[in-house]
Amino acid sequence: MYDHAPYAVRQDIVDTHVRAWRHIAAPGTWLTGERRLAIAAETRNAAACPLCGERKAALSPYSVEGEHDSLKDLPENIVEMIHRIATDPGRITQTWVEGVIAGGIAETEYIEVVGVIAHSLCIDTFTDALGIARHLLPDPIEGEPSRERPAGAVKDIAWLPTVPPENADEELLAIYPRNIGDAPNAPNVRRAMSLVPAEAISFFALNDVQYLPPEAMWNVPVNPRSISKSQVELVASRVSSLNGCFY
Repeated sequence: MYDHAPYAVRQDIVDTHVRAWRHIAAPGTWLTGERRLAIAAETRNAAACPLCGERKAALSPYSVEGEHDSLKDLPENIVEMIHRIATDPGRITQTWVEGVIAGGIAETEYIEVVGVIAHSLCIDTFTDALGIARHLLPDPIEGEPSRERPAGAVKDIAWLPTVPPENADEELLAIYPRNIGDAPNAPNVRRAMSLVPAEAISFFALNDVQYLPPEAMWNVPVNPRSISKSQVELVASRVSSLNGCFY
């Protein structure tokens, strides 16, 4: 809840954050709720890691060796992945990604880890901006992952497989915007996590309330926010620049 926040928080944001924490705590497509919460906790921990700080300051992060300051709840290869993505995503390379996969993390698990990191950072950054304490992590929800890989995933535009709109089911198509003539489109950023559709769908439910829904992004007169569209995009562009976001 945000009753103690210094600013009023819209109810749709409150409701979406509650749903997002439940999503993180529940069994995913490839990972248990317990593992997903451990990833969220390690994502928070990464910001204070000395090794990550040294790598961030180096001309190349690949020139700095060492051991991460971790919570010791996850295998080292997953810790490395979390810390790199959480602290220095703009300098991740295809070679590094392929090395992570070769080191024993399946493509599908990689995407699910990315999904949990993205959810966690999105909400934590929101509370940080308000100047309030981060939410306590919820308890894990028991159950087994569904382990369902979308049949339509192909490796074409990205380093890992994604689902193009022509291969997407109705649930995934719901997050892909429509072109003129009502033909589905799939900007790279919305295809990025489609190898694990549940992560893509859940993340863009969060994105659409904290940023803009698709109908507002591609339709200039539509603006559901209290600031102007130009102000929204100025903030979004500045954030993208600071985070090295090159999509």
